[in-house]
Amino acid sequence: PKASPTLVINEKVNAMWAAGQDILHLGFGESRFPVHSALACTFQENSMQRSYLPSLGIPELRETIANYYSDKLGLTFDGSQVIVGVGSKSLLYAMIQSIDGDLLLSKPSWVSYSSMATLTGRSVHRFELDVNQDYQINIQTLDSVYQEAIESGRNPKILILNSPSNPLGNISSKEELKSVAQWAKEKDIYILSDEIYSLVTHDGFTHHTIAEYYPEKTIIFGGLSKHLSLGGWRFGMAILPKGDESISLVQSFQSIAGSIWSCVPGPIQHTAILAYSGNRDIDDYIKTCTKIHGIRTHYVHGKLSTMGLTSPKPTGAFYIYPSFKKWSTKLEKMGITTCEELSTYLLDHYSIATLPGSAFGDDTNNLCLRLSTSFLDMETDDQAQRILDAYSEENDPKLFMEIHHPRTSLFLEKMRKFIAEINE
Repeated sequence: PKASPTLVINEKVNAMWAAGQDILHLGFGESRFPVHSALACTFQENSMQRSYLPSLGIPELRETIANYYSDKLGLTFDGSQVIVGVGSKSLLYAMIQSIDGDLLLSKPSWVSYSSMATLTGRSVHRFELDVNQDYQINIQTLDSVYQEAIESGRNPKILILNSPSNPLGNISSKEELKSVAQWAKEKDIYILSDEIYSLVTHDGFTHHTIAEYYPEKTIIFGGLSKHLSLGGWRFGMAILPKGDESISLVQSFQSIAGSIWSCVPGPIQHTAILAYSGNRDIDDYIKTCTKIHGIRTHYVHGKLSTMGLTSPKPTGAFYIYPSFKKWSTKLEKMGITTCEELSTYLLDHYSIATLPGSAFGDDTNNLCLRLSTSFLDMETDDQAQRILDAYSEENDPKLFMEIHHPRTSLFLEKMRKFIAEINE
């Protein structure tokens, strides 16, 4: 498989910054808030934890995670269902490797799912989302792709869901989850439910898991990267179904983890116990960071909408997925016929880094880009702290954005100029 497009663009932007170029970075989905002081202290206190630990995770951590998500999701989990890994990527890969079958993936979907399929020798069968229904899953479309896969001699047994969505920034409705669960149950399909952004919802906690409706074969994935801005700590967790269904999955996971990474590092596991303990101060911090993500993302989305760009209304995570297809004829005159060319043009001519929709499996002529709002005006830890401080002092979201987000304003000004150039 190709290198991860998200990591490639981030390394490219870092190199351009190092060379003195002022790039506006909307290409990388890294939450940029400072490490919470209690977590930093706990990490330091546990820095001497240098022994190998169980590959499934230390029992206290697994139990703590089970209790945390039982409370958040309104379901009942126990520690035996929880496994931990080096980021949720390692867990997703291990589960795809452990389940005998090919993958069903939406168009678009996160960049790494298809790469994992390639690495594990599985075929990928992509289904279109319903653009007219805010990119929800249409069961007839999904079933049609499933039947085509069966008829071609494949064995689609894994459906990956991601809500809140990267790259779309929206949340699956309860109705959508119910209908998908019913369909998956009929076909006896595993659902890998990537819920890494479940705590980053913009209007309070509005996330629902498909495990509510299909607990028998749903595996939930999460981690600390997004809601606590700990991407580089590489901590992920998964919650497996109860009962016999999970025994072979656990055995397979132990084999994979034991052969490749052995265990999640000791200091990280011991600090994760605090992160999942329900500590009020940490939970308040998560809510504050999430509110700021919401304000920033909605502000940019609103401004882009007034410029004529259409994209799903953001309800979770920190992404916007605009389409430039309405200007395809005019863009063609500028030498732009694909989303890759569009992304390159913005980087070369406007110093704006984005990711093309094709990186997420979308058709290249749809002319979609994924914009991440998480980096602008938070490029350094000091800037991120200033944004936190400003939010605590400024109650008006509009003023908070206009006064304290000069680089976001610069990005929007450049986008206005680009769209004016298209329409010349």
